[in-house]
Amino acid sequence: MFIKPFKIKSNILVTGSEKKRLRQRVFAEFCRSESDTVLAELFGNRTKVCTVKIVTYHEESVTVYTSDKRPIFFELNGKLLPTVYTLWACPDLVPAFTTHPTVLPKLANGADLMIPGVVKQGTNLASWGRHQRDDVVAVNLTSNRAAVAVGLLAHSSSDLYMCGGHGVCVRVMHVFGDKLWGMEPSVCQQVPILGTVVSVPKDSDFPPLVSESTKKVEEPVKELSQALNNANLNSEPTDSDSDSAEQPDEDEEKTEPVEEDKPPSADELIRGALLNALKLHGKKITLPLLTSTFYPQYVQPEIPEGVEMKKSSYKKVGTFFKQMAEEGLLEIREEKKGIEKVTSLNLEHPAVLSFYPYKASAKGATESDAAAAAAAASGPASNPLLLTKMTEMYAVNERTSKLFGCFNVAIGKALEPTQIRNYMRDYVGRNKLIDPNTKLVTLDETLKDVCGAACGELVALNELTETVMNSMTSTFEMKSQKGPVMKSGKRAVVHLTTATRSGNKKVTLISNLADYGINVGEFAKAVKLGAAASTTMTEVPGTKGEQLMVQGNHIKFVFELLTTTYQVPKACITGLEFAKEQKKKKKK
Repeated sequence: MFIKPFKIKSNILVTGSEKKRLRQRVFAEFCRSESDTVLAELFGNRTKVCTVKIVTYHEESVTVYTSDKRPIFFELNGKLLPTVYTLWACPDLVPAFTTHPTVLPKLANGADLMIPGVVKQGTNLASWGRHQRDDVVAVNLTSNRAAVAVGLLAHSSSDLYMCGGHGVCVRVMHVFGDKLWGMEPSVCQQVPILGTVVSVPKDSDFPPLVSESTKKVEEPVKELSQALNNANLNSEPTDSDSDSAEQPDEDEEKTEPVEEDKPPSADELIRGALLNALKLHGKKITLPLLTSTFYPQYVQPEIPEGVEMKKSSYKKVGTFFKQMAEEGLLEIREEKKGIEKVTSLNLEHPAVLSFYPYKASAKGATESDAAAAAAAASGPASNPLLLTKMTEMYAVNERTSKLFGCFNVAIGKALEPTQIRNYMRDYVGRNKLIDPNTKLVTLDETLKDVCGAACGELVALNELTETVMNSMTSTFEMKSQKGPVMKSGKRAVVHLTTATRSGNKKVTLISNLADYGINVGEFAKAVKLGAAASTTMTEVPGTKGEQLMVQGNHIKFVFELLTTTYQVPKACITGLEFAKEQKKKKKK
């Protein structure tokens, strides 16, 4: 319903009495008690609740209720439905149907949830619940309990059971990533990780391939074999008795070291940041250099977020440098009281030589890396100037927490496939797990815990990465599409031309904006305000995407807008020769 853009007719702030009536209606329709504090916060005294009247692409009138600019409910034909934002705050507000993660992109394109795509906990009538037709339900994924879509039930529970596994199950009205989700880009939120609905099976989760009848037959045989073994052990010398008595102690010693599962301490992280700086920039640092300059310029950018010197045993920067000088990593000299300088760096120290750098610092980053970092730091909201695209992500779970804990990636953090591949390369290289002869990866204890029995002792790096990704929690995020689309190995080109319409009026035509991820609607608004000209979007037969038409010759303004605001390379824009020539001022 909200896959395509809609028109906003009105946006009115509701009064206190209207807010109270809306709150009572929500509590009554969804059978919630007034003590539900999470739902009550959406209608708090300080929250601004607005009523937004919109008209969808198919000319349907819908009323949307927002709380602090974020849509929380929408009303369609007298029925009140929650948005995904509300269901993330109240996961049990409506019944949920579970589907596979691969189905979400289909739902985001406007498809309904079909019966074959539903994952049930059984095969009987009770597995469909006790629901009636047109009941409000949510859709979540097997890998995440958080709702990704909201819709109306196409059939009652009994009819769904009798459909024979065919037909529509849920008529999807609102899905994560649609225009209602991105109604206000400043408050957009990605899907939270609320735990799996159907857990990923481990090797120990599979039932044994032995029936109960064969177990009953095998039990007496095992008892007899154990009795024979005990008799043989009793006849042997007492040395074996002492060895067998010592065996439980050895087993206890094997289970003792639990410290390996603990995350690295603040001392280790700060020392690792210094080693990383020496490994990456040791040869480029000009000495002598004040410790008060060396630490914030080279060491601090390498320290993970949330780790502070005060939380470590060093407490102060001066104490940290003295400790590192005692280890022989560097040399410091005190010129005056309280003023110390780093005079030399020991880049041949065994700790430096054996250290594998885990990331590039901000000083060595390129412009594209800096732009990506700025985009990541700007928060989960998508850029309204750029088109958003649903991206498959993989979140760190308990099974993979030890592996990614080496890179200070917490549980629940979503990673892109490229990030996971880089982390795997770093981990394999840091621990020297690649066999120089076969170029295969030797699994250590951490990788064996993640992969289980699915992999052998030697595995290719690509296969290992795929196995790790399958062990993680699958999720999706809406991200702004950046960079040009490559066509036949070449970057796409934005075409600017002029044409003459009826009445000898000049118009500017702009094509291929979508190839650079530019939101054509937002771009048209910027041109309309900046050039003070009317704009229309038209579809050109035989081409993909829409063409923007601007009244008048505004080639130069559009060119500057593309190159400055949208960072489109000048070499990828054609038609500047059609710009209107400025009249030369006559000299007085």
